[in-house]
Amino acid sequence: MWKGAVAIVIVGVVLMWLQYPRAVSQQEYLDHIKDKVVVLCGASSGIGEQLAYKLGEQGAQIMIVARTQSKLEKVKEGAIAAGAKRVEIFPYDFSNVEESGSVIDRAVEVFGKIDYLVLNHAAMVSGFVSSNARHQETAFIKRMYNINTFSFFELTFKALPYLEKSGGHIIATSSMAGETPTSFSNIYTSTKHAVNGFFYSLQQELIARKSSVGITIGALGFIQTDDLTAVLGDDGIEIFPAFARGDVRECAKGMMNSLIVRPRTFTYPWTSNKMQRLLWFINPYYHEMINGQLPLEKAEELLKNFKERAQERDFQKGNF
Repeated sequence: MWKGAVAIVIVGVVLMWLQYPRAVSQQEYLDHIKDKVVVLCGASSGIGEQLAYKLGEQGAQIMIVARTQSKLEKVKEGAIAAGAKRVEIFPYDFSNVEESGSVIDRAVEVFGKIDYLVLNHAAMVSGFVSSNARHQETAFIKRMYNINTFSFFELTFKALPYLEKSGGHIIATSSMAGETPTSFSNIYTSTKHAVNGFFYSLQQELIARKSSVGITIGALGFIQTDDLTAVLGDDGIEIFPAFARGDVRECAKGMMNSLIVRPRTFTYPWTSNKMQRLLWFINPYYHEMINGQLPLEKAEELLKNFKERAQERDFQKGNF
């Protein structure tokens, strides 16, 4: 039996390394990013902000979307300074799913086409759902799903005809929480499982149809953005070992490269997330061992501190 387990591990490690993302040449940036139209949702901070700057460096045309206009104006200035050919802003709250298609309408009105759609917006919530009455409220759960899931669907449906014309690509930012369960973010985790189920299925549908549109699902772990670092604090960040903490600029570059390379999945941080995925395959109960390393009292204390800091910063954005 142990020989079989060892064989599975060896095969898994080999497959992991075979899937390591390849480098992208400057010529590929010129061919696939320069002058291309990118609709970038969740662009006011963190990964989305840095992705706007990376796209700007390569001369893209970008429509940046998020809730807060003042933050979008700042990102617009930075993207233009980096070299973006054109940047338009579109303030929008994705809890309003019904009108989210207006984002795509506006992009087509302004640019005449769409080459890439990046779905990077998210509402993050942590806490034990079994002991938190608010997390059990239908209205609260619906708002989380509107932002994290249903708006992703609506934007995709609206953008697909234009992406078919341009042979475009979609990046749907998900999370390792969409692959393995966590004990402290039930609702968030469930929204990301839904994102994975939808986009991996749509990915296969488009392949079967021989569509020119590709989809990459972003399997992201802990990305050390400024906002998330401030909210978690040193005590929260220490939960994650150094090799499992992703650099926000490196993550943004990897997402931009995914528009060119078009992998089925973009995994980052690469090593820690691949290890997590492999462990989950070998032993579906391994997460119980991980959760057991953090006593319940300590977890509750961290979540309390997280909530207080989040309220101070009006924090709604982030990925685990």
